[in-house]
Amino acid sequence: MAIPLPLARHARRLRIAAVAGAVALPLLLVVAALLPAGIVHLETDGLPLGWGVVIALVVILPMSAALFALAAMLGRIEVGDRFSPAVTRDFHRFTRLLLVTAIAETLRPSLAQLVAAALGTGKRILLGIDDSHFLLLIVALVLFLVARLFDEAARLEEDSRSIV
Repeated sequence: MAIPLPLARHARRLRIAAVAGAVALPLLLVVAALLPAGIVHLETDGLPLGWGVVIALVVILPMSAALFALAAMLGRIEVGDRFSPAVTRDFHRFTRLLLVTAIAETLRPSLAQLVAAALGTGKRILLGIDDSHFLLLIVALVLFLVARLFDEAARLEEDSRSIV
């Protein structure tokens, strides 16, 4: 049986992955949009490339910001700070941005259809939610609850320090 890695090492690896994702997501979209047509296929929901990129950025930018907030929290955990107000503040920011991302991703297809209709290239706008978007919204809301639990843990830790 393998010995589990220390929490700091897990936090460091997750932080590196979060920062890499936060940088790579918008960068890959911009690079793909700038490449000549046919090299990379960007799904734009039938919109002109520029509009498709703008609508994709509505999802990718808050997701990138959420990953940077998560990386900040993980950086604090990496150095041994577990339940401080700064850690819970970073986690709250992560959960809020993740919820914004989930809402943007849920609305993205309808927004693309609305833009297509306004440009005269689309004729219908479907409103709905699929199971993956619903799950993303539920996970984001559950993480709000976890953030509140972190607040309570931070308060209990502070209380225990003041007693000693």
